[in-house]
Amino acid sequence: MKKLGILGLVVALTAIAFALYRFRDTDAERIVVKLVPGPSQPKIPLTEAGIDPAAVQLAVDYADQHDTSALVIGRNGHIVFEKYWGETTLDTPLPMSGFGRVLPALLVGSAMIDRLVVNLDEPVSSYLPELADKPAGSDTLRDLLAERTRDTYAPPELLALVLERITKQPYETIVSERLWKPIGGGDLSFDRNGPIEIRANEAACCGVSARISDWMRIGELLANDGVFEGNQFTPPRYVQLMLKPTHKDSPIGFGVNVGTTFAAADVAWLRSSWGQRLWVVPSLRLVILRVGAGPDESDGWDEAMIPDNIIRGTSGWKPRSAGEGVDPKKFAPH
Repeated sequence: MKKLGILGLVVALTAIAFALYRFRDTDAERIVVKLVPGPSQPKIPLTEAGIDPAAVQLAVDYADQHDTSALVIGRNGHIVFEKYWGETTLDTPLPMSGFGRVLPALLVGSAMIDRLVVNLDEPVSSYLPELADKPAGSDTLRDLLAERTRDTYAPPELLALVLERITKQPYETIVSERLWKPIGGGDLSFDRNGPIEIRANEAACCGVSARISDWMRIGELLANDGVFEGNQFTPPRYVQLMLKPTHKDSPIGFGVNVGTTFAAADVAWLRSSWGQRLWVVPSLRLVILRVGAGPDESDGWDEAMIPDNIIRGTSGWKPRSAGEGVDPKKFAPH
């Protein structure tokens, strides 16, 4: 009995220590991770990047009419254009509710590099045995990446929990150590009402705040098949899979929105409920970030107007041919 009592005490103390670790630098709803940022992405002029300034001006004029506070363009790993309204700068931290859902998908790719995940079609219960008798337990990692689940649980939240289980680290540590530090990101914070748990409301992993410049780095990862400044963060072609529709007519890939309504067939984008947009065009190695108030379609907001003007003015762009983007071979396997 004494041994059992000691063992129970050790387990309890370990749990308390883990909880204290997870809630360091935090108030009731936010975990803050302090990081020393690396050098900024290099900057070059639009013309050197092969983008027509007149095309960008059309995008700026449209953004100006729709409560925009920042418009930033990157190409081939460089920052090539910045326009700010008010006091916003490249280093302004922003709450990007909705952008964070792409991070678990990228981190699954990182886990595949280390062979912590070897099969996207493995059932979730292999990692979370407590779900074996629940509908979500028979879902696969691919189902979660495609945001399909047979239960009420939020797929990004379940992915975050799987990542915690296989790495034996808190989610915020996984993000900072596997992604943010290596790409030179600065401080970031996570919205959370408690430890990661399985629940149907917005996942803590999606409520991430970070600098505008760091979201541009994430955009470069997406536009360059998981490579940032020569470092491969995901297996080759994994990000290409992320940016394809998960099935015919699907509006999403793995953690991103996809569609065929833009001037380029391979546009994928992140959207925040507060109006932020991050468009990536891998065929042009192009990243476009729009920050501002939530656009309102009743005021004439056109989702494609900003990216399409820039896309058409970018060297290497070719008008889409009829039917482009609907080849079944372009869809992610499911």
